[in-house]
Amino acid sequence: MPWCTRSEIREVSDQAQKIHDDIRHGQLLIHAHAHNGHTTVAVGTYLHPGGKSVYLHGEDHLRQVADTFDSPAQALLAFEKAHAAEMRPGPAPLTDTERAAIEARSVFDVTTTKPEPSRPEPETVPVYLADAGDHDALLDTHGEFEKWSSFPVESAC
Repeated sequence: MPWCTRSEIREVSDQAQKIHDDIRHGQLLIHAHAHNGHTTVAVGTYLHPGGKSVYLHGEDHLRQVADTFDSPAQALLAFEKAHAAEMRPGPAPLTDTERAAIEARSVFDVTTTKPEPSRPEPETVPVYLADAGDHDALLDTHGEFEKWSSFPVESAC
């Protein structure tokens, strides 16, 4: 957008960020999207009471509201007339910039990492207080050990 002043670019970017946040937080439901040859276009409806349906044009920091409608039916009809061949249901796939932003946010999001289960600390016990323990379970957990008898089993009967 070389024809815009710095303040106009900031305003467009601010509006694009607001649209992105509304989609991300579930306040703007995207019904359909299409690629018009240069950029992505979409149609959606704000879910708050009295919310308008909007025709969106552009991606990332250049996304803007190109038109508004009183109902989702009017918006979808107008969108279908303009983009019938390319029209796809639902929101458009994430752009590279959106994926990078999600990845960058996830680094600082402590809710995405699951805490590791706590392991019991080994306890040091004096020899005279130690139990015999379950030797068979110990041998089962270590595959390199074999159980064997020092005398033939059939002669034990």
